[in-house]
Amino acid sequence: MRVLVTGAAGFIGRRLLRELTAAGALAGRPIAEIVAADLAAAPPGPRVVPAVGTIGDPRFLDALFAGDGFDAVFHLAASLTSEAEADLGHGLAVNLEGLLALLARCRARAKPTRFVFASSIAAFGGELPEVVEDDTRRTPRTSYGTQKLIAELLLADHARQGALDARALRLPIVLTRPGLPNPAVSDRIAAILREPLMGRDVEIPLRPDTPLPLVTVQRVAQALRLVHDMPAEAFPPSRAINLPALTATPAEMVAAVQRRGATGRVSWAPDPALQAVVEGWPRRFRSATAGRHGIHAVESVDAVVEAFLGPLAPVA
Repeated sequence: MRVLVTGAAGFIGRRLLRELTAAGALAGRPIAEIVAADLAAAPPGPRVVPAVGTIGDPRFLDALFAGDGFDAVFHLAASLTSEAEADLGHGLAVNLEGLLALLARCRARAKPTRFVFASSIAAFGGELPEVVEDDTRRTPRTSYGTQKLIAELLLADHARQGALDARALRLPIVLTRPGLPNPAVSDRIAAILREPLMGRDVEIPLRPDTPLPLVTVQRVAQALRLVHDMPAEAFPPSRAINLPALTATPAEMVAAVQRRGATGRVSWAPDPALQAVVEGWPRRFRSATAGRHGIHAVESVDAVVEAFLGPLAPVA
């Protein structure tokens, strides 16, 4: 089978490429080729073909979808929370217009493509129950979350029409991106672990007791593959499920890195704007459907730390 991964050069995309090449098959069918599309070249690997361009460019999409298109698409490319909030037009162009162009190419294929979409906890917002399940009402409070929710609705309608075999996985906060800090909300949270472990000082922009739903990038990549392989009838009409998360606080994250011998100093500098964004997200993120299909939360903050430092740590 032929597979497309968008956003393949990113943090999650790179790990997903490793997951797919290691598995060698999807839903029992051998993977012949993985086209890794992104603005930058994805790392080469067995059966991986990098493709540099943007899904907003019709010529790039035409080249990608030449011939019979793809049996499976993993759509990870996105403009994230801070960027989408700061530039509404850019967020719409990437998160919705790009998706619409991609869906149009998939609809042109004679056989429905299995389309796996990386959605987000940001699709939820406002007053939420203590535990957020797959069917909790979605009322996003950011442009990014609104765009993810619109994308989920579009995919559910495509599935209802039989145009795609669509399924979406809502991701919690994904840890821990290597490298230097960036302004993304998720990376400011990742810095709580990464910076002290790398011997760098960090100012934590959240209150110590803020509940945060966390997952490792390794668990995300595995879950995306498993979501692809799940039978269509396992999904609710929304075609979207949550990725179960570990709930931990910044104080618990600091304690975990200190147990691991982190040398970077930690100080606290709460950012009210960031605090407001995070408090609009789910605290406890669960999915009975995911659990029935072998998709579970990370066991502990110590396991998150070891996933970053261990032999299977994310590539830089």
